Amino acid sequence: MNQIVTRLLLVSAALAGAVGLAEWFWRSQPVAVPRDRMYFRTAEHQPIGLGPITVAEELAFRLSIQAPWPDPAIPIGTKTTPLAGSSNNWFGEGYAMPRTALLKNVTWLPNSHFFICYTGARQDYFDTDGCVEYRFNQFGIRDRDDLTLNKPTGEQRVVCIGDSFTLGWGVRKDHNWPVLVEQELRKLGANVQVLNCGGAGSAYVDEYSLALQHRHGRFQPDVVLVTLCLNDLLVTNGKLSQFATAALAPIDLPESERRWWHESRLLSDLARGIAAQHPLDLDPTRDWVTELMQLPADHLWYRNKEETPQCYWVKGTPQRSLREIREWCDQHGAKAAVVIWPFLQSLETGAFYPFAKMHELVRDFCRQENLSFLDLLPVLRGQQCTDLWVSPADMHPNERAQQIVTPALARLLADALKRP
Repeated sequence: MNQIVTRLLLVSAALAGAVGLAEWFWRSQPVAVPRDRMYFRTAEHQPIGLGPITVAEELAFRLSIQAPWPDPAIPIGTKTTPLAGSSNNWFGEGYAMPRTALLKNVTWLPNSHFFICYTGARQDYFDTDGCVEYRFNQFGIRDRDDLTLNKPTGEQRVVCIGDSFTLGWGVRKDHNWPVLVEQELRKLGANVQVLNCGGAGSAYVDEYSLALQHRHGRFQPDVVLVTLCLNDLLVTNGKLSQFATAALAPIDLPESERRWWHESRLLSDLARGIAAQHPLDLDPTRDWVTELMQLPADHLWYRNKEETPQCYWVKGTPQRSLREIREWCDQHGAKAAVVIWPFLQSLETGAFYPFAKMHELVRDFCRQENLSFLDLLPVLRGQQCTDLWVSPADMHPNERAQQIVTPALARLLADALKRP
């Protein structure tokens, strides 16, 4: 009997030693660099973020193309947006943002120029470095260089407000949906300019409202088109998606989701490798929209993004801001319209798209508030999501996705431009 116990103890010790050795070996290995990554190049094609970079180097690059809002913590001499109440031609009238985050709240400097680049999988429209060029005009927007504040005689204008989905992150300027929609409207006989004011210092719907009132309204729009993405409305654990928690690294898991094996890098990576076969396929039996809305303000996913529920639909901020935009339009003889993009996940035929409820909430609100509305979810349903991404490292809509949504957007705007 004693021999059996002794052997069991020896076997257990050997197994523990082997597991400990495997864990040590696994932790000693360098973390693999993802094949698909995004980085920047300067106007002179100097890569920024492709290799090691100091905080000072990154800051210098960012301040060469972007301007933060005034803040005492910003180094003296840094170009910022105008102080509240003052104005300039590039920006318009300065205003206070609803939240401060130093270099997270920035806008493009006039005439700035740089490249967004990708390693790994490439679109056929990328240049030889795997990059897409970005140039901003005198008003700090990605639009025509000869743009004037006053409308040309006899023309109508659509001002498009939104975030990177409007800016055209990862797509060429002339293949971005505002340009394509303008071309489509002109084919229909409209004499119209569709202005891309997206991604110009605003990332949440209340910031869109402020940008219209103090900045983009100067372009005298006949229609203001507000483009919403789900990360304008809900907190998520991905930038442009919601990942299954089993596919997340332990550092991105809230305490309630952590298990004993997350203490081991070896076991954690093994578990993620198994679960990550379908990291974007979420459980169809769960109400994901309600669950995300009910997360407490101190939840990890809010903390990771330095956000609070006040940004989102659950606290009524987007609704209030859309009303403000409609009221501004009423006062200035313009029409307000709203479009919502889906997250580009689980759109394939037969797949469970987890955020349909959020689309329905926005649709019902727009009907109640007499806002023209377009949901791009039905337009993109049935598409293979990976065919719509700029890159596996960047789930923004690529140029193919831009082309797919253009006819529906053109119909929405053609109707809005005709309405008295």
